[in-house]
Amino acid sequence: MTDLQAAAEQWQTQGWVLVHDLVPVDDIDLAVNELWELFPTPDEYHSGSSAASTRFETESTDDRYRPTDNRAAFGEAPLGELSFRARQFLGLVMFPYSSMLLNRLHIHPNVVSFAQLAMEETDLRLYQARTWGKYTGVTDYGQPFHQDRNHSIVPDRLEKGWWNMEGFLYLSDVEDDVGATEILGSGLTLPDGKPISASGKRGSFLAYRPDIWHRGVNLTKPGGARFIMSTSFRHAGHDWIGFDSFQQHSNRGPWSKFAASCSPEELALFGAPLPGHPYWTPELVDAFEERYRGIDASPWRKSLPL
Repeated sequence: MTDLQAAAEQWQTQGWVLVHDLVPVDDIDLAVNELWELFPTPDEYHSGSSAASTRFETESTDDRYRPTDNRAAFGEAPLGELSFRARQFLGLVMFPYSSMLLNRLHIHPNVVSFAQLAMEETDLRLYQARTWGKYTGVTDYGQPFHQDRNHSIVPDRLEKGWWNMEGFLYLSDVEDDVGATEILGSGLTLPDGKPISASGKRGSFLAYRPDIWHRGVNLTKPGGARFIMSTSFRHAGHDWIGFDSFQQHSNRGPWSKFAASCSPEELALFGAPLPGHPYWTPELVDAFEERYRGIDASPWRKSLPL
């Protein structure tokens, strides 16, 4: 759906929604021009080039997800049998990227506004940010239906005010033959019924709660590929929910350039204190400007106590 209020209400009542055209295609396409700094293009990968294959399996994948030997964790299953496989997690690239345009898609105002609308809260934190590329033939991507219980160290509370939002922003058209996620529904036990394909065009945003049963689907299109961004939000102060740590990147070039481009509200999505917070002193604002060259620190400076 494209009606944002109706989409927010569906997420609240049914636990998931696919918002079509949330991010303009022009914004997606402009950023995707720089996606190929992180991944081989589909044509390159499917050309049979060993260099492209090696690049995908090594350069673009975080060490935590590189499948050295995860058989003990994921098990072994015959091809065609639904299972979690180590190679399904190839192609995960962690934020921040060398591309400013890709970095800023995670905090695209349309995505943030929708999360605030659906969660009925303006003070949110971005707690998961990564890009995931898949290519036909890398592995069998078919998974069993599951709930994401690895985003919280306590059982999920699913009442209003306690929700967190998991989200996939589509960087490419995600049709059924390139692994569109299947949704089955919410509940403590696996529901009966026919799964729904969350297929959509680039710029679509799949938002779901952790109680939703869903699964990854195999890519079958010859020469096919699929690229999405994981972009997940929680309420400020809900520290039992988390996934990615951004502080570990805070002294590196890509983060510094990204932070310098951010408004106070955008940096607050990562936990930075807003202007007027008692954390700030004149000396800290000076250090802030030194750390992130080019940032507009005037909102923080103007909010200092006299």
